[in-house]
Amino acid sequence: MKFAASVKKVIAFLLCLALLTSDATVTNATSVDTTDIFAEISTEMLNETKNAGQESTGQEGKMSDPDGTGNTEKVRNTENSESTKVTSNTENTETTEAIKNTEVTGNTEVTESTEAAEAIEETEKTENTENSESTKVTNNIGNAIGTEAVEGTEAVEGTEAIENTEVTDDTESTEATEAIEETENTEETEQPELKTVFDYSNDAVRVVVTLSNETDLPAGAELVVAPVAVTAEMEASIDKAMEGESKEKEEVVAYDISFVKDGKEVEPGATVQVQLSLAQVKEGDSASVYHFDETKNEMLDMNANTSADGEVTFGTDHFSKYVIVNHGDNDVTVTIEHYDNHKYQAQDEQSAKIYSDDVRTMAPGAKINDYNKALNWDVDHVQVNGEAFSQSELENIEIHEDSVVKVFYQAKNTDYIGEASFYDYEVIPYDTAGQQRADLSINADSNYPSEQKDNRFTVGTVSQNLSENQYDTVTKKTGQNGTTDDQHINVYTGGTGENAKKTGIVTGLSDDYKEVLFSVNEPGVFPKDGAAAAGTKGLTVKEGYRLKFSQSGDTYELKEVLDKEDNVAATAGADFLPFGNNNFYFGLRYDVTFTLGDYIGELNYSFTGDDDLWVILDGKQVVIDLGGIHDALTDTVDLWNYIDRTDKNKEHHLTILYMERGAGKANCNMKFTLPNADVIKVVDDDVPDIPPEEPVDFTEKDVEYHKTVKLTDWENREYQIDLDASSLATSQSTVEKIQTVDAMMVFDLSGSMNEILSGENQLKDIGEFSSVKSHLDINKVYYWNKYEKSGWWPWTYDKSVGMGTAAVSGNVYAKYPVKYIDGQWKKYVDGSYQSISDSDVMAAWTSKISALKDAASGFVKGISDTSPDSLVGIATFYGIGNGWNSSTEGKLNHGLSKVNKNEMLKSVNALFADGGTSPQKGLEHAYSELQKAEDDNKKYVILFSDGEPSDSNDKTETEESAVKLKEAGYTVITVGLGLNNETATWLGEKVASAGCAFTADTAEELNKIFQNIQSTITQSRSLIGVQVTDVIDAEFELTDAEIQRLRADGAQVTVNEDGTTTVSWLDQEVKPKENGASGWQKTIHIVAKESCLGGNNMTTNVNPNSFLSFGGTQLELPQPTVNVRIAYQITDTADTIFLGENLENYADDAAVRMKDADSARMSQVYLMFYTDKGCREEITQENLKKERPKQDTTYYAKAFLPVEEATDDSNANSTLNGVIYKNEAQVEAAHADGEAYAGKYDVKVKTGTLILTKKISKKDIRACEGDPIFTFKITNQTTGDVYYKTLRFGENSAEDQTTTAGMFNVKAQTTLEGLAQGIYKVEELDTMGFTLKEFTADTNCASQIAGNSAQFAVGIRSRDETCSFDAEDFVTTAADLHLQADYVNVTAKNNKTRSDGKLTDTDAVKNQFVIHEKANSTTDVDNHSTTDVRK
Repeated sequence: MKFAASVKKVIAFLLCLALLTSDATVTNATSVDTTDIFAEISTEMLNETKNAGQESTGQEGKMSDPDGTGNTEKVRNTENSESTKVTSNTENTETTEAIKNTEVTGNTEVTESTEAAEAIEETEKTENTENSESTKVTNNIGNAIGTEAVEGTEAVEGTEAIENTEVTDDTESTEATEAIEETENTEETEQPELKTVFDYSNDAVRVVVTLSNETDLPAGAELVVAPVAVTAEMEASIDKAMEGESKEKEEVVAYDISFVKDGKEVEPGATVQVQLSLAQVKEGDSASVYHFDETKNEMLDMNANTSADGEVTFGTDHFSKYVIVNHGDNDVTVTIEHYDNHKYQAQDEQSAKIYSDDVRTMAPGAKINDYNKALNWDVDHVQVNGEAFSQSELENIEIHEDSVVKVFYQAKNTDYIGEASFYDYEVIPYDTAGQQRADLSINADSNYPSEQKDNRFTVGTVSQNLSENQYDTVTKKTGQNGTTDDQHINVYTGGTGENAKKTGIVTGLSDDYKEVLFSVNEPGVFPKDGAAAAGTKGLTVKEGYRLKFSQSGDTYELKEVLDKEDNVAATAGADFLPFGNNNFYFGLRYDVTFTLGDYIGELNYSFTGDDDLWVILDGKQVVIDLGGIHDALTDTVDLWNYIDRTDKNKEHHLTILYMERGAGKANCNMKFTLPNADVIKVVDDDVPDIPPEEPVDFTEKDVEYHKTVKLTDWENREYQIDLDASSLATSQSTVEKIQTVDAMMVFDLSGSMNEILSGENQLKDIGEFSSVKSHLDINKVYYWNKYEKSGWWPWTYDKSVGMGTAAVSGNVYAKYPVKYIDGQWKKYVDGSYQSISDSDVMAAWTSKISALKDAASGFVKGISDTSPDSLVGIATFYGIGNGWNSSTEGKLNHGLSKVNKNEMLKSVNALFADGGTSPQKGLEHAYSELQKAEDDNKKYVILFSDGEPSDSNDKTETEESAVKLKEAGYTVITVGLGLNNETATWLGEKVASAGCAFTADTAEELNKIFQNIQSTITQSRSLIGVQVTDVIDAEFELTDAEIQRLRADGAQVTVNEDGTTTVSWLDQEVKPKENGASGWQKTIHIVAKESCLGGNNMTTNVNPNSFLSFGGTQLELPQPTVNVRIAYQITDTADTIFLGENLENYADDAAVRMKDADSARMSQVYLMFYTDKGCREEITQENLKKERPKQDTTYYAKAFLPVEEATDDSNANSTLNGVIYKNEAQVEAAHADGEAYAGKYDVKVKTGTLILTKKISKKDIRACEGDPIFTFKITNQTTGDVYYKTLRFGENSAEDQTTTAGMFNVKAQTTLEGLAQGIYKVEELDTMGFTLKEFTADTNCASQIAGNSAQFAVGIRSRDETCSFDAEDFVTTAADLHLQADYVNVTAKNNKTRSDGKLTDTDAVKNQFVIHEKANSTTDVDNHSTTDVRK
């Protein structure tokens, strides 16, 4: 019997060997039917084994997919399982199908034992049967080299041999079969245990219970699931369990889940995992699971987890009733309400609301970042669902449920100053002779636009006007009851009733809000602009007056009127007289803009006072109409009655017009509540109190100047700038021609000359001299702001000492003037002019004395250059001494002499101011000097002052000095700066010669006056001392040859650090035009820089630094534009990625690099990418980022720049030979030579390399026993790709293998190339006759060894030193070092092990196969290149 069994085994072995050594290649996707062959062999072996009493149970056998479960798909990576029981003649079972449709792998070994074959035979016979109750199926088993064929079973990837298979007869049916559904190997456990799964499902629920150990439940146990009605007791228990949680209870269901065997419930011996899929729990929902303890009527929270797709999972060691509560999507709704805390305490909630509610949706536990919605309020405290929180607690409030949040505000209290227009009306004026003049009154006939007199509106009552201006105008008034009555609008009406007010006088505003519209004929009481104000008799615009409100939240209440010196001119309420106690005729206008937004609080305007008050909304609706001359009246308007609440973002306009026009009383109280309010001045009505004498306007009358640009070469981007100027001064001469004059300048150096014309009284730094000298105006005075070290070391700092304090007046002043004299800049220090250091800080000081110095310097330079034989001197009056021991003295600063420009400039710019105003003391020196002159020149005295004399004696003595000068035949010219009406009149009538009094309010006006004087008295034909500076834009430059040419022409050329170029001509003479030719002209040739991208409408110069300057006045040069040919290109770029990566982290940065350029405009360039060189197949940027190149790949790009449309002016300047040159709307970048693309983006793909090395002892290789063959399984755990490599020792080695024999050992090595990015696992599969002794890895990747396997990360860089091989521990970006992780060398050493009774240790001698369906071709890949298996 034993011999027969052996013979059968040999026959079976030979048949299997014939099958396995054939050339047939079997893939995962192809089923090879070897059922008949194996069935016959298996049947005979099984019968022999039975008859022999199972003699060979100790021998090894290998088979794939021993699971036998019908529901199980492909079983992967299962461990070696021992003592598997296969049933024969089993009873019918319920769920487990036979092993079917399993593909057969090549190189299948045939075991000596017949037991495996017998087991297979029985497996075939028992289709649709369950596995036996003790069947073990395990994970992490490699693909068996010698797996026996099984009828119709699926391919098993990595299934090791099943050893010591027992055969049992008449096995009872089992209901709970251990199933494995595509079990993947775990990453952290070396060899995870098998998990047994019970699965129950119907239309409402699916319950999956997973056991870690099959022995946790008795064999044959059955999972039972039954729905349970949710009782009121259960609901109450749930509510109690959920107390304090922010979750909703949307739906509740319950199930009784249990295991039953033989009709009795059984409990698991350990914790099991339960997974629920319910129709009630949708994707995105969250749910809780409670175990209902019926004895205690309590709910125990099972701490369940809800996945994103709605599956609920929890662990338990016992089964009973479970309640599932669906919480929904968890978001909470928060309603935020906004209240005035003060009103809330005293009134109902709705009236205290100031802003509409905000409704937000938030995640539970989130915080509100900012509670404050109100601009003019502070949050006092907050209530959340009735619970109060203080200001300090707000940042800690978490919202866990639908809530109402009440925010209580405390109004901010501050002062608000708003601009306003004030008008002073003169009802009964007097002329210089003391006569009353009706024609100079505000009610003068000439002020009215219409000659009609029966509907005239007047300032003052009828009786308060001169007879010529008395108009008792009667209009119609509609009463509250609808009746129409007469009203006398220019007559005082006593009382405070409805009859006191006169309505309908004002009807609205013009569309631009500037002009007030009246229903009657009015004299211009509210002028629409400065020109209208200047043309209105009896009206003075009071400049600088403003309104001061006390602001509380959004409520504003008039508090005071401030004058231009910030003094309080009037206080709200009674005696509201901002212009003096006896001035009862004035007007006030201010405008308020506001936007509602979400504001819903009060929207009121209230007024109490007299006389006229009109409030106009949005220029069209008169919402308060308290016209007329009356006692104090009160009215309040609720603007909500007039405003469309739906247009929350509209800017509304409220205009307030107030007039006091009845002598007697003046009362004014104003209060309004408006959100986002801004008090503004709409009308630009600023006019001087006394219009100055018309000086020569330098801009329009003294010079004509131009700057033009024209294209000279479009291709090379070259242009020509032409500058020209001509003097027009000869046309302004008003006196006979005088070639030489004698002129004494008498300057007021009183302390008030240190006052500021604009800004703050301090030095304003411009910069260090080295960096600003090319921009300084040679016609202006600057100052050195000296800095000294201050403080104690190490806390020292630079302190400015450039300002000093005058001894007499106490005014602060700038100590160190800086002036351009004799061709260079110099500073005046300690009585002398010195050179300036490059590090000296230059500063400006906008004082009166600075304006005087600029104007006088221009006068000196003009008279010196146009009339060099004239005699000029300087006298001053100023204060000396200290405190009470001080006086005002006169000084001869520069005697009358032939004008020396440099010496005179030194004298003028070295002046300092202090003390009082005594003009006569300077005039005395002027008289004395002119008396000494022995010539026939006409003689002039130019007196400059900024205020009236210090006392009446000074005034009288000044008048006497002026008389003496005029009686001597000298012309006295007075120039006043910032004078009041009285002083200006006094100078003009008592001091100056007839028609020779001038006044100015600004430095510019002062300059013009001095230019006019100089031009008039010397008959200048040219402008002398002119500076022309043109700052060339940074996009253009001058060639070296052009710079040399300009410098040879007298220009100063400076290339600045910001890329601009300054070209200046100093001290130029601008002559009048002659025969149509300009009196001065220059040319500059410029070219666009290489870095200039180009474009249409490009300016060639920079303003305001480009100017023409004369006598202290600067005129900006025009900024003509040109079209510049756009010339740009993009650059090639490249990236290296790892195989398997996409371009998500590379493509955008590559596009930026391709547009690399100095010009910021390159950011406007957009790229279009293509996959082909001819640029026909476009790929969008987003799709480019998704690309995963499998090999080195090139993408091609075109570039386009959007261009602004050229203007007519720019086209005119860019016309050459009748052709307009301009850039089209879109300009493409230059192409590569002869190509369709502009740039390339090369992507190089890097791959990893794995070297497998096997070492065994020489003595373990025996030809009689066959060749030792070792198989390695390589799994890309990131992508799921699997590769196999074999090494063979003996006469026939595997392909692409190198074998090296040593003295004792033999080493075989093979290489797997082309690895994609991923985490790999390398395992050595079991080889009969050998045991793995040592497994090592040499790699530049993150790696770890675990038993007979190694893990390593190819193309990935670990974040930390200790790598857990969790995918979240790795990052891959364009900037990191992941490309260096590309090499692995795994070495495995084996020892020989013998199994008694075996004929051989190997089952096959041929090893050839294809990996799987993802291969690109069916090329045999046994140790070949892995190109065909890239993903």
